[in-house]
Amino acid sequence: MTSKCYVWKWLEGAVDPVVAGVLTQDDEGNQLFNYGKGYLALPNATPIYQEELPLKVEIQSPFSGLRNIACIRDASPDAWGRRVIINRLFSPKEGDKSDSKFDTELSEITYLLESASDRVGSLDFQESPTIYVPRFEDDATLEDLYQAADKVLKGEPIPKGLESALMHGTSIGGARPKSMLRSKEAKYIAKFSSSDDTYDVVKSEFVAMRLAKIAGLNVAEVKLEKVLAKDALIVTRFDRTPKNNDWCRHSIISALTVLELDETWAREASYPNLIEKIKLNGTTFKSQAKELFSRMVFNVLIGNTDDHARNHAFFLIDNKIELTPAYDICPQDRAGGEASHGMKLTHQSNLSKLSLCLETANNFGLSIDGAEEIIVSLIHTISDSFDDICKEAKLSKASRNVLWKRAILNDNIFYGGCEHLMPKE
Repeated sequence: MTSKCYVWKWLEGAVDPVVAGVLTQDDEGNQLFNYGKGYLALPNATPIYQEELPLKVEIQSPFSGLRNIACIRDASPDAWGRRVIINRLFSPKEGDKSDSKFDTELSEITYLLESASDRVGSLDFQESPTIYVPRFEDDATLEDLYQAADKVLKGEPIPKGLESALMHGTSIGGARPKSMLRSKEAKYIAKFSSSDDTYDVVKSEFVAMRLAKIAGLNVAEVKLEKVLAKDALIVTRFDRTPKNNDWCRHSIISALTVLELDETWAREASYPNLIEKIKLNGTTFKSQAKELFSRMVFNVLIGNTDDHARNHAFFLIDNKIELTPAYDICPQDRAGGEASHGMKLTHQSNLSKLSLCLETANNFGLSIDGAEEIIVSLIHTISDSFDDICKEAKLSKASRNVLWKRAILNDNIFYGGCEHLMPKE
C-alpha cells in the first residue's frame, strides 16, 4: 500500500508547479504533512490552507478528530473517480477471460497517485520530489469520454484505446459519471447520464443551473451537448485561467474542509456554521452572506437536497476564503412532500422548509423582511422562467411534470409559516 507521495502546487499566476512538501500515511490511514525547506524559502510561497497547514517547518497533522488532511483530501477522487481507478487496476483487460478479484483496500495516497493530474484546485501528487510528470493529460473526444464512462457503469472491460479517456474523470469529485474537456479558451467538466437514472438528471441540472443564473446567483456556466444520442452537461471550470498557451490553477477548498469536517461527520455541517467561518475568514462578509443565503433558499425552492458540504467550495485568496461560483445544483426526484437537505439549514434541522431559512436569516445579517424579499424574488424567477428554460433544454413534458411541484416549488416547503409566500396557481 502506497504510504508516501510528494505534493506539488501551482502558485498564483504560475503555469508550472513546484514541490510543496511530502505527505505520508501510516497503516491505520493517519496522514502527516511536512513542507519542504525549498518551498518555505520561496518569497511567494503560500500555505495549502492556512487554517490546517500553515507555513512552518515541523510535521503537521489533520484537523482534530480527522485521519486525512482535509485540504489535501479535497484534491482526491470521490466515488466516481475511485470506481474508475478500481476498474482500471483490478478489472480484467479486454480479451482476458480470467476472473480477476482483489481484497486489498487502496490507500488514500494510492488514489492520489492513480488519478489524473488535472484535478480541481492547485495541487497534484507525484512519486518524485524533483521531476513532475502529469498523468492522463491527452485530449479525448466527448464520444470517447462517454463510451469509457458507459463501460465502467456496465462493468465491462475497457478497450485499450479508451483507457486514457476513462482516466480523465478520476480526479473530479462526485458520484456520477463525468470527465474533463478543454478548448483553447477554457476547461470543462462533462457530466453524463447513467443507466440507472430514474429521471432526466442531466437536463434537470441544466434547468436548475440556468434558473439560478437568471435569478442572479453566481453560478458556473453550463450548456447541453449531444453525444452518441445521449445528453451531456458541459460545465465551465472556474479553477483554471488560460495563460501563454498554458493554464494557471487557482486554489480551492470545500466547505467540508472550511468546517473542519470529513465525510463521517458531513451531516453535522450547517449553513449557519459556514457563514460563521465566512465572517471569521472571508474576503468579505455582506456580499458572501447574501449569496450563500440565496443559494440555500434556491436549493429549497428547486428541490436540490444534495447540497452537502462538498458541493460548496471556496477560492483561497491571500489566506482568506471566497465563495466560488455555485455548481452541482440539481433537483432531486421525490414522490412525497417532506425532504431533508445535505446540510442543516439551522443549527438543528435540515428539513427543506422556507420557515427555517427565515429562522436563520439573522445569522446572515438579514432581517426577516430582507430575507422574505430574497425568497419572493427567487420564487418569481423560477415561476416565470421555468417553462422557457425547459424549452431551451428540450425537456419532455413528462420530465417537466417530474420536476414541477414535486422537486421544484413543492407545496411542503411553504408549510409551517410561509404559506403566504406560496405562488398562486
